[in-house]
Amino acid sequence: MMLAEGSADAVTEAPGYPEAPGSTRTEGDSPASATATTRDATRMRMLSVEVDGHRVRFGVAGTGPSALFLHGWGLRPTGYRRPIEAMARAGCRVVAPALPGFGGTPELPPDQRNFAGLGAWVGRFLDAVEVGDLALVAGHSFGGGVSTAFVDQQPERVASLLLVNAIGSPTWMLLPDEVRTMVQRPMWDWGRHFGSDLLHSPKTLRVLPMLLEDFIPNLMSNPVGMFRTSMTIRRADLVAEVEGIAGRGVPVSVAWSDRDGLVPRSAFDDLRHAAGTEGTVVEGAHAWLMADPGAFGDLVISALVDGRGRRPSGGAIPLG
Repeated sequence: MMLAEGSADAVTEAPGYPEAPGSTRTEGDSPASATATTRDATRMRMLSVEVDGHRVRFGVAGTGPSALFLHGWGLRPTGYRRPIEAMARAGCRVVAPALPGFGGTPELPPDQRNFAGLGAWVGRFLDAVEVGDLALVAGHSFGGGVSTAFVDQQPERVASLLLVNAIGSPTWMLLPDEVRTMVQRPMWDWGRHFGSDLLHSPKTLRVLPMLLEDFIPNLMSNPVGMFRTSMTIRRADLVAEVEGIAGRGVPVSVAWSDRDGLVPRSAFDDLRHAAGTEGTVVEGAHAWLMADPGAFGDLVISALVDGRGRRPSGGAIPLG
């Protein structure tokens, strides 16, 4: 890692997560060895850093301008290894923390257990790993809501925002004479659609072991915290924040998958209208980017291009 003087011990290798080998090509290297080196550079490795007095595990992959990826509810960065590595192949140096309440990261204090508190925590994490400005912030599902909160608080730090099947709209269902909100959505309906997403999407079904590998430890270690976070998600209303981010000149890309039963089409429409964009609809279920990281990488490249004309003022110290 390249860190500021005096902070060489700030970031350490996470126990049980060996760092992938990597090097730079030197004169005389064969094309095959150069290809292997490139592959190693984009491979995610797990490190840890202290934030608010607690050790936080985070993934890092790639070289180039810094980018941030935030995971979905009940999961952690390891389950998103393939999408994170796709971001790295798009030309980013990606950092991906385990958010508070997941992956061993403690929950925030009660008065901070909301999206504003989570967004502020992300800023402190980035300070801890000494990343200043970001070419891209990308978030999936719950991570999309946290991404929105962070960028709304610190837009000067971010060149582009990518929301993927993101929560953040209060709209659950549009009926002829009424609008039903996420708070009105019964909990059993979430579970029904989660199972349907997997069973009707063979590609997503193949990544079920990765989903369970993340979800079960989180559930076993912090069931009450997971329930509390699910209640925060149900009450989420970040439409005004998305509109404000776009109004301040940060390009916002909004993507959604056509078989997503967890985040409804009406929520996607709310966010894309707030962002002032047509949005992108891809094929797949809620966790489509795990099954099709190549398609996610294409979205990343497009978002990076959108952000090229914007120069954040954070003064990055890039991860090495």
